[in-house]
Amino acid sequence: VSTQSTGKIMSLLEKQFLNDYLKFEEENKAFKNWRCLTVYRQKAILLAKRKLRRKLLAIIGVLSAIFVAYWAYEVNLLDSLQKDDCLVHYPEPLIDLFRPSVGDCGYCKIEFIHSRTNLSDTEFYDKYAYSGLPLLVTDGMRDWETGQFNLNFFREIYANVTLDQLDECQFFRYKTSFENLFDVFNMPEERATFQPGTQPWYIGWSNCVSSVSRVLRQHYTVPYFLEQSERTRDDWMFIGSPGYKGAPLHIDQVSYNSWQAQVRGRKKWVFSAPPECWYECPTSHSIVVEPGNVFVFDSNRWFHSTEVLPGEYSLTIGAEYD
Repeated sequence: VSTQSTGKIMSLLEKQFLNDYLKFEEENKAFKNWRCLTVYRQKAILLAKRKLRRKLLAIIGVLSAIFVAYWAYEVNLLDSLQKDDCLVHYPEPLIDLFRPSVGDCGYCKIEFIHSRTNLSDTEFYDKYAYSGLPLLVTDGMRDWETGQFNLNFFREIYANVTLDQLDECQFFRYKTSFENLFDVFNMPEERATFQPGTQPWYIGWSNCVSSVSRVLRQHYTVPYFLEQSERTRDDWMFIGSPGYKGAPLHIDQVSYNSWQAQVRGRKKWVFSAPPECWYECPTSHSIVVEPGNVFVFDSNRWFHSTEVLPGEYSLTIGAEYD
């Protein structure tokens, strides 16, 4: 091979090598740019997560501050430390939010509320007692002697009870400013007797003072169809103004099912299934309970609220049954 031919071959090889090298550099540059872009994206995602975390912590901090402010307004801290086993009482909606699920939703598939008279205890326990079905017993207060029950009557039988004894009992003030039952007893007489133009009120309490319970139970017993059941220690009293809201929508967390006897006035109950059962039971229900009626339902499985209807003030006695 001549020297001239060899030179041409070498020149072609050099050009090919240079082209390959430049192509390699271009591809390598694109790879480096892609790698840099990937790293940038990862850093951007990490930064966004950190910002989101800070925002969430800020929201939690604000909500905590609101809760503390609400609690500080509602509860005297020093009294809580001295008198109460619990330092913080969570608001009802928060308790309802984290309650256990009711499980099987079959109980809420109802089209109407059963109403019965002359109900035997055997039939009650076979069909209704633990079924979750709401039941109205129109003659449930048979042989009761509660005609004298009013605020003055309660004031008299609580005359020898101390504040320390009352502190052992539950008290629901609802939308009032009453701190305990003595505040209710000491309100002006015009308001206590629901005179027109006075501020309406609705409260509830448990009669856990044994001396008071003995006096009250001389006038009434458990509804006649519940005679087989174990009687719980405490009964409940609810009293409030006519034409006024009673208990707001809530669900209970008590040990057993409940009954409520309407001694005076008329009360409307509205109840619905809990959120986990809405897909099966989307409809709410309502019923008006008249004087002499007993309303039986599982307050642990139904959200419920009450309203006192216009006319006479409402007085209700309630308890749980086993």
